[in-house]
Amino acid sequence: MAGLNPKALHVGFLLLVLLSADFATGCVITIRNRCSYSVTACAQSGSGPVSRYNVGAGGSQAMNFGSSCSWPDGIIFPSVGGQCTDRNLANIAEFTLGGFANSDYYDLSNINAYTIGLEIRPTQIAGGATPGGMRCGSPKCVINDIRGFCQPNNYIVQHPTGALTCVNRDGTAGVQGSAGTRQFKNACPSSYSYPDDGATSLYNCPTGTNYDVVFCP
Repeated sequence: MAGLNPKALHVGFLLLVLLSADFATGCVITIRNRCSYSVTACAQSGSGPVSRYNVGAGGSQAMNFGSSCSWPDGIIFPSVGGQCTDRNLANIAEFTLGGFANSDYYDLSNINAYTIGLEIRPTQIAGGATPGGMRCGSPKCVINDIRGFCQPNNYIVQHPTGALTCVNRDGTAGVQGSAGTRQFKNACPSSYSYPDDGATSLYNCPTGTNYDVVFCP
């Protein structure tokens, strides 16, 4: 160990401890943009203020919920218009961190619409839980040909940028098992297509887990 500065070693050790503590605590959601273009990501808890992040192609944005590990009724969605006022024209990643039985609950929702591919991936799973099925699974929804996919009663909205959204007309109306909601369910079986679609769409994982929300997975 000759030639090493003891003070520098001490500082380095403290930094390692702090990093390890943060790693163990978890409760971080990282938004990752795998699209070839920038995406405006919007995040909100309940009726609270909306946080807006401009995430460049290949970029990421971390949301750290600290030691409380609490984020009730949280949503993350891509805003095609860039102002986070078009939630009804987007597919959504939904979270409740720190929910019932010391568990997080999360899902992907196409109840309103679909605009770009989304995936939720648990990364650092608290307590050593093994992913399987609805327990710490990774729901994913990618529809490559939106125009070809979107058939009545659903309909296309074309944005000024040229981006397309398929609006789930029956999903927003709460209609289950219609031809329109089945289009979404068949394309993305692990995502909500209408409000009571939780049996195959609602996932859970121990509180303290970290997650990635991936655009264009």
